[in-house]
Amino acid sequence: MENFIPTVDALVRRNVYRYPNKVASVSGEERLTYGQLNERMNGMINGLTHLGVLKGDRVAIFSHNHGRYFEFLCGAAKGGFALCTINSMLKEKELLYILQDSGSKVMIYHSQYSDLVNKVAPQCPELKHRICFDHPPTGVMDYDQMVASSPKDEPKIEVHPDDTLLLVYTSGTTGKPKGVMLSQYNIFFNALDSVTGVELGQDTINLNVLPLFHVAASVHQTYATLYIGGTSVTVSQFDPPEFLQTIERERITYTFVVPTMLFRILELPDLQKYDLSSLRRLGYGAAPMPYDRLKKAIEVFGQVLYQGYGSTEATANICVLRCEDHRLDKTEAEMRKLKACGREHSNHDLRVVNERGKPVEPGEVGEIIYRGPSVMKGYWKNPEATAKAIRDGWLYTGDMAMVDEENYIYLVDRKNDMIISGGENIYPKEVENVLFSHPAILEAAVVGVLHRDWGEVPKAFVVLRPGLKTTEKEIIDFCKQHLAGYKCPKSVRFIDEVPKTASGKITRAGIREKYLR
Repeated sequence: MENFIPTVDALVRRNVYRYPNKVASVSGEERLTYGQLNERMNGMINGLTHLGVLKGDRVAIFSHNHGRYFEFLCGAAKGGFALCTINSMLKEKELLYILQDSGSKVMIYHSQYSDLVNKVAPQCPELKHRICFDHPPTGVMDYDQMVASSPKDEPKIEVHPDDTLLLVYTSGTTGKPKGVMLSQYNIFFNALDSVTGVELGQDTINLNVLPLFHVAASVHQTYATLYIGGTSVTVSQFDPPEFLQTIERERITYTFVVPTMLFRILELPDLQKYDLSSLRRLGYGAAPMPYDRLKKAIEVFGQVLYQGYGSTEATANICVLRCEDHRLDKTEAEMRKLKACGREHSNHDLRVVNERGKPVEPGEVGEIIYRGPSVMKGYWKNPEATAKAIRDGWLYTGDMAMVDEENYIYLVDRKNDMIISGGENIYPKEVENVLFSHPAILEAAVVGVLHRDWGEVPKAFVVLRPGLKTTEKEIIDFCKQHLAGYKCPKSVRFIDEVPKTASGKITRAGIREKYLR
């Protein structure tokens, strides 16, 4: 192709040219080749253009995982509009805020969300059209009908590297959600870096089980697979047996999960019956991964695991603990590397710095900062927050970490989650890692609670493994064996499930909201 420029649009067009008959998307019984996918994308783009959607307009998608979601991720790259990917678990006020703040002109959704959409749509003056993927209510357009009835000619839309492709709203744990603007250029290079960092090949068959509104799934998996002309298989939700059946049936080579998903898989009594021999890369990240369960996962899946670290503001993955680090035949010192989240790779430049902006010494705690082509354009309509996050070209992530002599990075915690007790800094993740090693604990989260003498003290919220029991005192005593006394939980609450984000990541903000407010 002539005049190739670094855009995701160019990737889409390249794959249609090179692999028109290769399967691009699998969802349920539907299999679409790149050629068939291109026809549907053209119909979608031309249909939206007919409705008045122009380059740069925001189009919101409010959906669980589905083949049509994959179609939209690819189509947005060709169509020039900014795809606002909204968490499908949001409630009325949260959804309303994002629709109003983004100024989305069109909203695409599934019929199961119709009642919620009907409540918020009248309060969004810029929202001109609603389109439903399935069983559209009266007065709402049918997505497949729009695609089928629209011209399939190539859209005459010129896409540039700086054009916003994704508008992804952060969780809002420190205030109102902020819209992260990710450009075609950002996503192109992060996809390239994911391919090289994880070592993916053209025969990659990717399984999307994390929600596609999350950059780990949309960029690190889907767009990375698109970069090399691979195949993406999309399932609507995570179910451990179905997940393993899909790997076996579709001969999946690559997927990414959060640790809570791996925990559920490792608890299956018949895990050994599944044929997982096709799997070459199984990524995990975004939450603590207890050492004992990681070792068990390596025993079950083999040397295919890797850890990925990144952030929405950095587009997706920027740090990798590679497969060769996940070996069980290493020395004790080498095995300690499994507690790291990896090292910078590809086009990334990471540093861990102190409050003066100077690199920390090995063993010291500092903040991870990053620069490179994946750094976001900025926060939507929020120049103040952008200036605070990006300084002299460096993105300040808010993630606290340590480094060792070989530049492996060890996550400590989020800056805003740190507990200060009697003047001492306590990082909840360090306490959670100990709790996860307790044989009776399945999941755990630690947050700070007010204390009249110490200011704050750590409190643990734990979920027990089925059929196992323990007591508050036993858990606290267990922590005292591994942690300094001031770091140990002063109380424990037993709960049925730790609150999680839609991607399966344990959320301390959810703990505070549900149990402490």
